[in-house]
Amino acid sequence: MAPPPVSNAAPMTRRGFLKTASGIIGLSVLGLPGRGQGAGAGVSTPLGPVPGVAAQRIEGLAKVTGQKIYARDFRAGDMAGWPDHQWHALYLRARTTQEAFLGLNLAPLPPEAAPTRVILGSDLDSRLFDAPVQFERDLHVDDLLSAKAAEQEKAAKDGSFNLPDGLSFDLLVMPGRTPNFLGQAVALLLFDSLAAYRAARRVLAGDDGIVQHYGPGEGPDGTPLPDQPFDPRTLYVKDPGFDYAGTDAETYAREAPGVQARIRKALDAATGLIRQPIRAEMRAMDPMFMEPEAGLAWIDPASREMQLVLGTQSPDGDLRNIASMFGSEGSPVPELSHVTLHSCYPGGGFGGRDSSPFSLMLALAVAFADGNPVRLAYDRFEQFRVGLKRHATTAEGTLYAHDDMRLEAVQLSMSFDGGGRRNLSPYVASLGALCAGGSYRLPVADIHAEALHTENISGGSQRGFGGPQAYFAIETALDDLAAAQGWDPMALRRANLIAEGDTTVTGGPIEQSLSLPEMLDIAEAHPLWAERAEIRAAHEAEGRTYGTGLAMSLQAYGTSGDGMVAAVHLERDGTLTVQSDAVDMGNGSATTLGVTIGPILGANATRVEMGGYTLFPQTGLSDDSDNPDRWDDPMWTQKGTGSSSACLTGL
Repeated sequence: MAPPPVSNAAPMTRRGFLKTASGIIGLSVLGLPGRGQGAGAGVSTPLGPVPGVAAQRIEGLAKVTGQKIYARDFRAGDMAGWPDHQWHALYLRARTTQEAFLGLNLAPLPPEAAPTRVILGSDLDSRLFDAPVQFERDLHVDDLLSAKAAEQEKAAKDGSFNLPDGLSFDLLVMPGRTPNFLGQAVALLLFDSLAAYRAARRVLAGDDGIVQHYGPGEGPDGTPLPDQPFDPRTLYVKDPGFDYAGTDAETYAREAPGVQARIRKALDAATGLIRQPIRAEMRAMDPMFMEPEAGLAWIDPASREMQLVLGTQSPDGDLRNIASMFGSEGSPVPELSHVTLHSCYPGGGFGGRDSSPFSLMLALAVAFADGNPVRLAYDRFEQFRVGLKRHATTAEGTLYAHDDMRLEAVQLSMSFDGGGRRNLSPYVASLGALCAGGSYRLPVADIHAEALHTENISGGSQRGFGGPQAYFAIETALDDLAAAQGWDPMALRRANLIAEGDTTVTGGPIEQSLSLPEMLDIAEAHPLWAERAEIRAAHEAEGRTYGTGLAMSLQAYGTSGDGMVAAVHLERDGTLTVQSDAVDMGNGSATTLGVTIGPILGANATRVEMGGYTLFPQTGLSDDSDNPDRWDDPMWTQKGTGSSSACLTGL
């Protein structure tokens, strides 16, 4: 019996294109290789026969029977038309940020562990990084950045392609330069056999400084200073006469610092207000994928097409970034014609694979593999060491309240540990600032948030995108305030719930009815809360410490203009295929989309194709930001593809 199709069985027929310095590079996303439905498989669907009801996850059987579904499962021999033989890539990682990387001494490696090729930063053409890699996600912030970005694009390039704020990083540290962060790649080793690769890993895993050499650099190297903020920094100020939402961007940027000073002066002089300090700290968090990042890549010498097998949360961004890099005049692969991504299931880890540098590292490795396929696979330690993390964060400020429990103002400064790469860190900080008011009505706000460059591993857009850090701070402060004043924590929250007609800390209006009071009613009636004193006493009688906490959140949504597109195909054999540009991060999105059509069309989908980056061009719409008449063009939309974020994927 043929295994049921899992995802992406049929290739998408439309392709996207990207203009680069060296010409036009085609872009396409295909599904899992070899997952097509075989002849004679009939019209059955793994989702089951009842329309609208899933008998199982659409990829469930493939997972439990060990079929190839993750990028880690594939080898070059599994790919139609690829060579059977593959090389293996290993990146050596920076051991210090206090001295410059000077080079390697591979003499201690035994002969059976010798690499086939060694690539250092000095082997790369600096023009390879002339094209900026785009990590924009939040249009609120993008509007403020556009003028600055245009200015800095005209400035001299400093060896970085990672964004226009002057804080550069190199995919491979240039010898003589100080690494930007611990774990940054300092060298690429390529092996033409699995045995040599494994032997080298065993030796290099315990690198004690014999292989990597560090010392004084050759003069200033442009390495960013520690704790220097990544642009943009966020400032939200709100009082009865001024706020972010009601002011145009240019006026807001000019006047906000003065309003901030006015707010602080008024709060300092206010009498009769209760002042509750806000102090909160969250450590960095690893997303812990079901499988560490892994991938295959091959450049067909005949067609000049780069193919990648990859589990990614942002296939649209990965394709464009790779094409942008290899479309530069310094590309190690002249005249690259096309980039095709075979999109696999990422295996969970919300945000940990959104704009991850892994795809760029894989693409860089295959450029030096002499026409051979290359496999790059992190083990658990390497994923922990260099994979994106949720930001460590500190928050300090003051919550101001009246003696009748009414909140008056929040003053908060949030600092996010961005690590050595800018990535999405400033946007995470910006959304954290937006969430700093929690679920509550606050007439006055003075909120500052920034992401700092540090020697640590880079932070990403994970699990709440800055919201959890803000909620932790405000909810802890409310609990402290209630305890200090002898107030009921539930009553304190209920007295300040934001509602339709109110405005957020940015001045944005709440234009719909919220269900926050009902949520508090449900929580308050729950036995864990209603009987918390009795439960605590019972535990304490047996020598255990026990407590029951309460917290609320009001996650921002609709802030980044993400476009979503989907399609349903009726195949000639009567089966149904659903396509979406979302990515299933392990939350069952593919299954949900497959049964959503059931009650309407009378059958569940037989195939569900996720990560459909090329779907948007089929609509006939345009998202060309260079179109001078874009706002007057009825066929133009602000954003054509979604970020594949957790919330959009779920929806």
